[in-house]
Amino acid sequence: MSMKKYELLLVLPGTLDEKEAETRSNEILSIVKEHGTDAEIVSMGKMRLAYPIKQIRYGYFYTLIFSTETNGLKSLQEKLGLMRDLLRAIISVYNPNYTPASKLSYSTNAAGVNVVSEEIPEVEKNEKPVDKVADAKVSIQDIDKKLDEILSGDIIAGV
Repeated sequence: MSMKKYELLLVLPGTLDEKEAETRSNEILSIVKEHGTDAEIVSMGKMRLAYPIKQIRYGYFYTLIFSTETNGLKSLQEKLGLMRDLLRAIISVYNPNYTPASKLSYSTNAAGVNVVSEEIPEVEKNEKPVDKVADAKVSIQDIDKKLDEILSGDIIAGV
């Protein structure tokens, strides 16, 4: 078997403080080092989740890049599944062409496999993209406040 490079995306609960999150991420790093080599962890910080997981709305995001043999992934996934403070752990084949700033599109193919692809805007060379809300300026705080209202149930759709 040959070694392949993989990327592990971790989401730890935002209810942990920063020291606890760092401790948990280092525990996960040591588990990955048991199954692979060249493991590097990068903290992406605390961010709002797209949807609540176990009633938690914020999470600490980490990426781990490591090399391992394919047959070592199953036992790694099983060990990660047993961790109590881990909201999500997604392992994918590492692609150095994708950067955090890239817009990625996630889809599932006919075989049920999750596929990640980069979104490329379909704009002709001489044509400028049309932005229908170019004049509307909204702060991220306003968006977070509105999202909290929607998720808390204070606003009823259609009313």
